[in-house]
Amino acid sequence: MRVLAAREPGALAPVAADPPRTATRDNVVGQAVLFTVVGVLATAANAVLYVLLREIFPTGASNLCSLLITTAASSMAHRHFAFAGRDEHPIRMHLQTLAVFLFYCVSNSIALDLLGLAVEDPSSVAEAAAVAAMSIIGGTTRFVVMRLWVFSRSRARRSSWE
Repeated sequence: MRVLAAREPGALAPVAADPPRTATRDNVVGQAVLFTVVGVLATAANAVLYVLLREIFPTGASNLCSLLITTAASSMAHRHFAFAGRDEHPIRMHLQTLAVFLFYCVSNSIALDLLGLAVEDPSSVAEAAAVAAMSIIGGTTRFVVMRLWVFSRSRARRSSWE
């Protein structure tokens, strides 16, 4: 989007309205920090939503519903905050979101099954904690995938992981 600004009375020139990308978003450490903040908030939201849904639905349905909501929200937040201004192919974006959702469905089911083997009748809070612990592994994997696949720069523009 462009905005017109006056340089002198009666003369208008185009000026970029979008703020420039910050150095924080352009380096891997800054992206990792922003990604982690969004991830922590999404994990907390997922745990709370899971516990609330667990009062109404069985384990599998609670896991599926909480993941569907938080994966969509966190994917949008990651794109907006950690990877803002990066080129993104629409098909890759949708494939990545679907892959993340499926990954978390499988990994959370594994975490819940392992918890069920270790504890006879785990509470919904214990289940949420198991899912949150599994999300640490998933979040690290997700950052690498988003950095290298989804928001990769073209080879001509990519200089390094600065």
